[in-house]
This record gives sequence, C-alpha cells and structure tokens, in this order.
Amino acid sequence: MKNLVLAVVVLALVVLVASPASAQSKMSISVGPDILLPLGSFGDNFSIGFGGTARGQYDFTPMMSAGLEVGYFTFSVKGDVPAGVDKPSFSAVPVRVFGKYYFMPEGKARFYGMFELGFWFSSVSVSYNVPGYGSGSQSASSTDFNYVPAVGVEIPAGKMKVDVSIRYDGVATSGGSSSFGGRVGLNFPI
Repeated sequence: MKNLVLAVVVLALVVLVASPASAQSKMSISVGPDILLPLGSFGDNFSIGFGGTARGQYDFTPMMSAGLEVGYFTFSVKGDVPAGVDKPSFSAVPVRVFGKYYFMPEGKARFYGMFELGFWFSSVSVSYNVPGYGSGSQSASSTDFNYVPAVGVEIPAGKMKVDVSIRYDGVATSGGSSSFGGRVGLNFPI
C-alpha cells in the first residue's frame, strides 16, 4: 500500500513539473493537517483521527478546478483491551480525484464547494503477548470506495492561500464507515 501511494505521489509530481510553462501559473499544491471525527458504528469503536493530505490542483477556469489528493490518517481504538494485548492501530490512505467550484471570483476570500471520489486503503493491526498462550500479531487490510463532499474557503496570504475546509468522508464498506473532517492547508502556486 505504501508503494502505491509513493508511486501516485511521484507520478503527480512528474506531471506537475513536466507541464508547459503557460500551464504552471494555473497549478498549485496544497498541504495541511486533517482531523476526523468518526461517525456511526465506526465512531463506536474508534476515537478522533489525525493525519495530513497533499493536493495537486489545476485551474481550468477562474471558477473551476480539478486535481488529485493523497493523505494518511490514523485512528485510535476506544476502550480497554485485554491484558497482554496492545491497542490495535488503524490507519487509512485516501487517494482521490476532485472537482472544485468557486462561488465567487478571486478577491479577499473565495468560498468553494468540492467533491472527491477515490479509494480508501485501510489497515488494522494488533500485537499480543499473553503468558501461557504465546505472542504474535494479526493484521488485515481493505480497499474501499471513498466519496467526499466538502465546502471551504481560500484566504490570500501573500503568494500563498490559506485553505480551510470541512467535509464528510464516506467509505463504502460493509457496515458503513464515515467521518466528519476538517482541514487547514497552505496552497502554493507552482
């Protein structure tokens, strides 16, 4: 899974760097931390998630953009675990394409709506050492469809922009998995 994410990031950077000079003024990269609040049955078992995302964006028109987002999130398990068992770790790597529509022309602040579609690569692992029973570890992974409606605002800060957004992360898994998230990023033109 890590190799796939690395390959996607490298491919995105190669495409961005190899683009013609006239298109570079329409391109940007945004990086920032994320916080996610699990909902429903996912929230019954896991606490707040933390991580970060990186976005590559191309502006097709002054009002419409599209791009690719890659991230990494980790969630902690709620409640106690039996003696000799480490708390399970749950992590996810979203890889999504997005479309963004700005509700107003460039100015001091620009509000936007965004929709993302892609994949949610998740894994959970647990280690144990129980006297008389032995030690070991177990892990499982899954690849699921991910859909994300979001709204946000970009605020100019010199040549950069501060990007603040909130979103609903829906993951199409058996039993359902979703979270409500927020992100504060810095958007750099390239």
